[in-house]
Amino acid sequence: MPLPTPNLDDRHFQDIVDEAKRLIPRFCPEWTDHNVSDPGVALIELFAWMTDLLLYRVNQVPDKVYITLLNLIGIRLEPPQSAVAPVTFYLSAPQETAITIPADTEVATVRTETSPAVIFTTETDLTIYPAVVADEKVYVRQVERPNVPASWRMHELRQLLLPNGRIAMFAPNPLPHDAFYIPLRHNHSNHVLALVIDCDVARGAGVDPTNPPLIWEVWQGGVARWSPCEVEFDGTGGFNMPGEIVLHLPPMAPDTIQGVTAHWLRCRLTDAQADTPENRHNRYKVSPELLALRIESRGGTVNARHAVTVRNEVIGRSDGTPGQEFHLLNKPVLARNPQRDVLIVDPPLPGRPREWSEVPDFAASGPDDQHYTLDSLSGTVSFGPALLQPDGSVRNFGSVPPHGSVITMTRYQYGGGVIGNVQANTLVTLKTSIPYVSRVTNRRAAEGGRDPQGLDDARARAPQILRTRTRAVTADDYEHLAREVVGVARACCVSPGAQPGGPADPRPGQVIVYILPQSDNPAGRIPPEALTLSAELRARVLDYLDRRRPLGIALDVRPIQYLWVSVEVRLRVPVRSDPALARAVQHEAEEVLYRYLNPYVGGPDGNGWPFGRDLHVSEIYALMQRLPSIEFVEEVQIGLTEPGSTAKPQVVSPRLDVPRHALICSWQHRVSVSAS
Repeated sequence: MPLPTPNLDDRHFQDIVDEAKRLIPRFCPEWTDHNVSDPGVALIELFAWMTDLLLYRVNQVPDKVYITLLNLIGIRLEPPQSAVAPVTFYLSAPQETAITIPADTEVATVRTETSPAVIFTTETDLTIYPAVVADEKVYVRQVERPNVPASWRMHELRQLLLPNGRIAMFAPNPLPHDAFYIPLRHNHSNHVLALVIDCDVARGAGVDPTNPPLIWEVWQGGVARWSPCEVEFDGTGGFNMPGEIVLHLPPMAPDTIQGVTAHWLRCRLTDAQADTPENRHNRYKVSPELLALRIESRGGTVNARHAVTVRNEVIGRSDGTPGQEFHLLNKPVLARNPQRDVLIVDPPLPGRPREWSEVPDFAASGPDDQHYTLDSLSGTVSFGPALLQPDGSVRNFGSVPPHGSVITMTRYQYGGGVIGNVQANTLVTLKTSIPYVSRVTNRRAAEGGRDPQGLDDARARAPQILRTRTRAVTADDYEHLAREVVGVARACCVSPGAQPGGPADPRPGQVIVYILPQSDNPAGRIPPEALTLSAELRARVLDYLDRRRPLGIALDVRPIQYLWVSVEVRLRVPVRSDPALARAVQHEAEEVLYRYLNPYVGGPDGNGWPFGRDLHVSEIYALMQRLPSIEFVEEVQIGLTEPGSTAKPQVVSPRLDVPRHALICSWQHRVSVSAS
């Protein structure tokens, strides 16, 4: 049975009024009119109402006591989280030299009469390199054909300068996965590239200009291999006319192809190029031919977070006593970078550096350690106290800044909260002008903004904290403690006996923790590189859990096994439906699939696909049938594939078995909608 909450004063408004009326004959016998209409009674009721408010506040004291108890067991309210958005800077014109947009560049929404501007700050430098084709050569790859092996063909761009010079982009009889390769000298990761093209109109005719059977990709190496680019604009209509193609490139990696080491961009024909009845009217009969090709760097994209940067703020002057506290002018303070956000003391202690280090607490700080703490919510900077020890001595937990020294915070950022989850194309204002930059925007909505943690949430965490007491014993303990490490979204602990006889079953005395890293854009299609467990994050988790594991336990931290799923769905809408309805249904169905088969926000509960949960074909049927305007679901196929593989997905039915430590991720879903 839980402890009852004490009620320090149970009197209410009417009780106070009645008590005051009973005291009237004793203190004021001349007052005989006790009706509600009497002005004196009105004053009594007014004071009773005010006293009732005071008693309500007094009865909240148990909440204060509860907060104090939470502080004693080490629970702190978490500060707000900043929303993150990819911000694209567009150049006024292509430049011949590299242009660098420095970190901490501020962009904002438009300020209005009713709402202030929401400011975002870039997290890293963005260097936009001029686009240069390596060796002025491009390559055409022809896939294997009956009795004809796969082959490569090299073209020099200089031949386009000759009279009637032209370059065929694909083989004479284009087939799916034929590709046109462009080697780029510089790393154009997250760049905006424009391909200015003049093509033979007669050669390009025959495909739907709004849906040509091709895709632009860049080489990323590793597991991802080839990753698709985002096409912002295709003025050529699939090489049907002269124009330009504007691409947003994902991260790239160099590789050597055909003896050329470069960063590779390619245009590949998709499966829609296959000679089938449904593709007969939207495929290239012959290869498009280029009459001119020029590549320009138009801009670049960098992540920015909802934050305002403050530099070199003087927060006070030391009086030479232990336990001093100073307050920053702005709060709440966001997560700090130990290399950039440093507190300095001038003049420094003799023989010691000016920089002081931030620590979570002073429990391990000695008298000579230059440590301080910073409360993110209140913006309070605290120095170590001096405490009386059992033997009567006084110990300093951390050094004391010299008397009269000036204390300065070199840099910090404040902001965060749900207000930072702005919509797409709203971050359009540059706070400071940057040479050669004409405009800025966020092409996707900002995500991840969260308000400070509330008391109710802290109360929910308290039992888990008390149960683990920073010690990992059960699998739930390992998962709970792993999620406390910054950068970890989810964790799965597999202990001996979890899968008897399974290949992933640990040995006795061994514990394996699988980590899902946090993602800036958890919804929608997630690229494989965003799910990679970095060496730095793995080391942090391993170090954090290693200090809390029992003696004799062999601990290992591993990346999660991902099952990449491609779902093919055929839907029917009512007869004679508007073609716009079919396109809308197709788009909505794809969004539902990408969200449902997602390790972060997918699954039946929307909290991420559960570890080890199988995927059944029947639940995809049910998922599609709930969409509006759907008459029935004609067919569903679940395919298992590998990222970057050109092979067809392996069809599984009626269910996909998922190992205990594995998660399902979406790869490429295909939805076709037709009228019955």
